Amino acid sequence: MHPADTLLLAYAHAQGTLERLDDRMRTSPVRHPWSRRVAMIERRALAWVDDFDLPEDAVMLDGRGRVRTSDYDLTHWKAAIGTPVSLKTILDDADALLDWFGYREGTLMPNDCDRRDMIARIERWALACRNLLPSPPLMAAAQIAAVWRRHAPLGRGDIVASLLIGDRWSAGRFNGSHGGLVALGLKQSGGPWKTASGPSLDYLWLQAIASGARAHLDLESRLRLFADRAREALGRRRRIGRLKDVLLLAMEQPAITSSMVARRFDLTSAGAIKLLSIAQDEGLLLERTGQASYRSYVIPIANLPLYPDAPSEGSSDIFRPLFWTDGFEGDPSKTRFDE
Repeated sequence: MHPADTLLLAYAHAQGTLERLDDRMRTSPVRHPWSRRVAMIERRALAWVDDFDLPEDAVMLDGRGRVRTSDYDLTHWKAAIGTPVSLKTILDDADALLDWFGYREGTLMPNDCDRRDMIARIERWALACRNLLPSPPLMAAAQIAAVWRRHAPLGRGDIVASLLIGDRWSAGRFNGSHGGLVALGLKQSGGPWKTASGPSLDYLWLQAIASGARAHLDLESRLRLFADRAREALGRRRRIGRLKDVLLLAMEQPAITSSMVARRFDLTSAGAIKLLSIAQDEGLLLERTGQASYRSYVIPIANLPLYPDAPSEGSSDIFRPLFWTDGFEGDPSKTRFDE
């Protein structure tokens, strides 16, 4: 196959996968816990790009469902991760772009340069981007990111900064990316993306987009299947109490503990342990430490078979009740729609 045809097919595959991800983010009955898990996964992928190993337990959700990390997180430009920025700002407003990265007036700049020097460097990068040959957005993003790495206008953390910009220019045009979809794809698919150029870089970038989006879609499929199993299990119980809330928490997080459950739902330690034990007995949670204390639990989704990419004809998910809506007390028919 001619290299141009290979690149065209890779572009179509990346675009199609992003479109499926966008659709699932809008219609999936597990979209809330799924989106939160996606944000946490991408957060760790961006740390990997920045040569920092961010442990799973260092990434958490705050009370508002926003991703937070520990004080030991050394990833550069954390303020920009998951924060919206317009495409116009990226190329046309260097001052606002610095604010997006987290620089403010009075912030100590690397290499003793002041804010005006930093803005001048970014403006030179933007000029170089405008001189690039025209190309579709998903491929243009790869070149824009590469030009950023060559110019290195920030003086530190420019690799992760380049991916944040490139992700916004490509995957960020769709629902589903929190700034690290491309980083996740590069981590999974590999390849010499830091040194590649031209069509080789375009191909690696498109592969990364498809790989990252496909990983998110696989996770949604498994969460959806788990939610169906959980609904059936809860429907067999006479009383549910906080059990459904605990399962929702477990769907949002890579792992949960009794202390997390107790804090979230204002329960005693014994009450939290009892709920976790009930969920474990129902086969809805797995204890992963094998310890008598400091136990943590995960939902058993790793080995679940995948759903098809789309619901079967006549059973579109857009009309399916959301797993976490109020009103479910043993009878699935009582679950309210939340659209």
